[in-house]
Order: sequence, then structure tokens, then C-alpha cells
Amino acid sequence: MKIDLAPEHEAAYTHAMSVLNKAGIPYLVSGALAFYSYTGIWRNTKDLDLFLKPEDRDRALLALADAGYPVEVLVQSWLAKAHAGDAVIDLITGSGNVLIPIDDSWFADAVHANVLGIPSLIVSVTDLIWIKAYVAGRERFDGADIAHMIRRADTSIDWKQLLNRFGAHWDLLLVYLHYYRFVYPEAKQNIPNWVMETLANRTLADLREPEKPAEPFRGTLLDRFSYLVDITRWGEPDVREWLARKRHLSVKEVIDERAADIERVRSGEVEGSLGEW
Repeated sequence: MKIDLAPEHEAAYTHAMSVLNKAGIPYLVSGALAFYSYTGIWRNTKDLDLFLKPEDRDRALLALADAGYPVEVLVQSWLAKAHAGDAVIDLITGSGNVLIPIDDSWFADAVHANVLGIPSLIVSVTDLIWIKAYVAGRERFDGADIAHMIRRADTSIDWKQLLNRFGAHWDLLLVYLHYYRFVYPEAKQNIPNWVMETLANRTLADLREPEKPAEPFRGTLLDRFSYLVDITRWGEPDVREWLARKRHLSVKEVIDERAADIERVRSGEVEGSLGEW
């Protein structure tokens, strides 16, 4: 499948990347364009996802504003936007769950490519799998994307690095690998045996002597709406607050966003779980 972008969107994206290139601001192309580069699957999109290090975000916003793009910061800890009509350039400096910052390691593993004819870096398939693994909500679940990347780009995956990326969340990686094996039973070999054996051994060791997790509850790392009931009614801590403190980010921003999410669920704007009030 070929890229099918509206001409005005392609023009906005190529111009934005050219502006950042000229300003010497490093960025990584992610989102639909990166996914397409690894799988050949194209999804029509009205936004261009660019990953930047937090320290480069304001320079990027200034460069794009000087080039005529209206810009705004939506969430201080991870998301800003530049606009060109109904085309949007998302400037992303971390994950929405506060867990994953964009740092130098992302650029070390990135892939050089021409994106829509513009020399750029694309986020590695390894890191794309890692960050997509935490998109597991009722309104969006990226498990199929991960399965497609393993199926189509397995030789580009740095499996040792992937294990390192997940760290103490290795059991989440195991979930997605089992998911892949179920979807593609005749292509199980795309996952090296040593990876499955490593994770199976960790599972057995954890059964015999359970690990003490740093975070007692992780639901909101995966779905910001479905696990609200755990926070509001069942007394579970919101791990995002702990992560914000650890990364010296705004805890108030996490609390305010959660309050807004509660209201969105209450109003019926989105599906979620709040329990009885």
C-alpha cells in the first residue's frame, strides 16, 4: 500500500521537517509514517508525530512559529502541537503515561531515511514496539501494530535492547509475544527462541520467589480511563504521580489530567470505569 496523503498535509509535513532540519533541531519521525516504513501498512492520518528530547521542544516550537505555524503546548510533560490548517504536527517528548522520556538513546538507535523526500531519522522498530506496548486502552490498543512489526520487521528488531527497554516490565513484553504467537502460529520463529526462554525462565523464577515491584499498581500505565475505578474507589495509587516525582515533572499536571478524565467518563464522552458514587 502506498502513502496516500492529501497534498496540503504532505506540504505541511515536509515544510515542518525542513524547518527543523534548517534550525539544526534533532527529531525522530514516528507514528503512521514510521509504522509504514516497517510494515508497508498505511493509515490515513492528519498528524505527523515527531519525537524530540525535552530540551529541544521549545526551540522546535519557536522555529515552527517563526515559519508561520500556530503552536501550543497541550501537556507540559510530553505533548505540544503545531498547526497548518487541519494538518497537525505533534511534538512528543515522552509517553502520555509519564513513563518513557525521549532521550539520546532513541537517537542512537534511529534509522536514517528520506521521509516524504526529506532527510530524517525514523524511530527504531525496537523503540516503536516498546512505546506502543503501553497503548492498551479500550479506545485504542496497539497490539496489532506490534504483531505486524514483528511479522514484517523481525530482522530489524534488537531483541536484547527490547528486553532491556522493558526492564522490570518484562511480563508486559511477554504478553505481546504470546499475542503475536497466537496471531501468527506459523511464523513463531520470528521471535528468537532465546527470547521466549529468557522470559519463561523469569516467569518460573517469579512464581517460585515473587519479585517485589517498584509500582504496586500499573493499570494507568496502559489505560487512563478503564482503571480510574481502582484509583477513585479501590484505593490504588496512580503510578503516574510516582513517576512524575521520580522524573521531576509536575504531579499537579497528572492529578489535573486525571480529574479531567473522570469528568469525561462521567459525562459519557469516553468509556471508562468509575464504580458507584
